[in-house]
Amino acid sequence: METAKLIDGKPMGRDHIYFQRETPSFRSGIWRSSPYTEFYENYPCDEFMYVLEGSVTMESDGFSETYSKGDAFLVPKGFRGYWKQTEPMLKFYVIID
Repeated sequence: METAKLIDGKPMGRDHIYFQRETPSFRSGIWRSSPYTEFYENYPCDEFMYVLEGSVTMESDGFSETYSKGDAFLVPKGFRGYWKQTEPMLKFYVIID
């Protein structure tokens, strides 16, 4: 995301949007990427994710959780912390801006 600071890796991926609406801003789709680590000062949206392949660890002050195949989670708007993806990942997502 444009609001993140790349820490490690070179994310190479694809995004396929299945549904999008402008008002209210809403989109859902499938996203795939190679491993990388980013830091978010202020996550720009509410995003629900369901991991289809791979895994990711989300870390912030006093919090660290790894999500892998079959897990669902929400990154709330304003989240401040790290996205640490050490393997390729495929996810289904729903974003509300």
